[in-house]
Amino acid sequence: MTEKYIMSENNIPDGILHDQDLYNVSYNDNVLTLSFETHFYPQDYSDTTFAEKYKDFTKCHIKCRLEDKYFCDVHLETALDKNNNYKGKIISVEEFTEIANKEIKKRKEKDYWAWEYSNTNDSPNIGSLAIELHIWLKYKRVIYTNCILVLNTNEIEFIWE
Repeated sequence: MTEKYIMSENNIPDGILHDQDLYNVSYNDNVLTLSFETHFYPQDYSDTTFAEKYKDFTKCHIKCRLEDKYFCDVHLETALDKNNNYKGKIISVEEFTEIANKEIKKRKEKDYWAWEYSNTNDSPNIGSLAIELHIWLKYKRVIYTNCILVLNTNEIEFIWE
């Protein structure tokens, strides 16, 4: 049997969120919310009809209820070194929330490069979601540049304001 998965039909409603700046993370009552500032740059799109519906929004909140926090974690990764090696660290969602908000505040005060949304991947049959962020974080003397939130959830909302 052959089944075909058509990439363009998997519609994750993240619109123009790629490369947009994370400004807050909250985690309350098993609900994780990632809040982003959004800006529409028409020159970034070959097909602006896709992005037109997002042009008037200035914020997007990714909200998901975590079903089982023991199957949720955050993977921090370094860039590859000259030998194609990297380091990784796994932390809890709670620890990530605390670290992220401190780092976001510090970066905003010093006008440093912001943390940015990259993409969302899902595996709906097992309730798994992975949200990838581009970051810069010095944590326990290691510089991490990528963050993947691996979440056990049944739904995800993209709330555009």
